[in-house]
Amino acid sequence: MDIKKELGKKIKEKRLRLNLTQEELAEKIGISPKSLSQIELGNNFVSAQNLEAICIALKTEPKSLFDFADSNYRENFEIISQKLKNNKTLLNKISKIITIIE
Repeated sequence: MDIKKELGKKIKEKRLRLNLTQEELAEKIGISPKSLSQIELGNNFVSAQNLEAICIALKTEPKSLFDFADSNYRENFEIISQKLKNNKTLLNKISKIITIIE
């Protein structure tokens, strides 16, 4: 599964449900229609700033845009989260590494 393509599909689906054209959504979020098209096609990944603007314009939460039909990402995330919760030593090591990097 290509996360960029899946995210682009979700954005397009939600845009179409609100009967918005690419031009209308692009104008609302402050990017060109061509840039939005590339995001929806999965050729470009959306920036955090544009993702926030898209969510506001589409009246949705970021989480819903990442809720893909193929749950491999979600399952992997849940497995990793559970392992981290169960292994506080590993979590502490990761926290220390992040602190050192910052």
